[in-house]
Amino acid sequence: MVYGRFMTEVRERAAERVQVDAFVKVQGAGDHELVFRTRDLSEQGLFLYTRVARAYPIKVGTTLQLELYDFDQHVTCTVVVARVVEPGSAESERFPTGFGVRITECDEVARTALRRMIERVKAGQVY
Repeated sequence: MVYGRFMTEVRERAAERVQVDAFVKVQGAGDHELVFRTRDLSEQGLFLYTRVARAYPIKVGTTLQLELYDFDQHVTCTVVVARVVEPGSAESERFPTGFGVRITECDEVARTALRRMIERVKAGQVY
């Protein structure tokens, strides 16, 4: 049983994550536009949060359009909410509450820009 959980964690973390603090704009059903920040980023997904105390109108499985801002440019892609960190959970004791998204659609130009952003963070270049 522990082996099964471990294998799931490894599969979910197939891409290296980097810590990055960037603005993200998301748009979902109902054309509601919300602004978040990133906690971390990989080529497969991001973790989004806001310090504003309120309930997120976001549920696991929700599809969103995302704009990740990098200086004066942005990367646009489609994401699906993979998990939500609720207030009072063990993870929320160490990190802000928010939600993780998995990138499901991203054109090659956006994917290349995302890779460049990750490489700059890994090289220690500050935003």
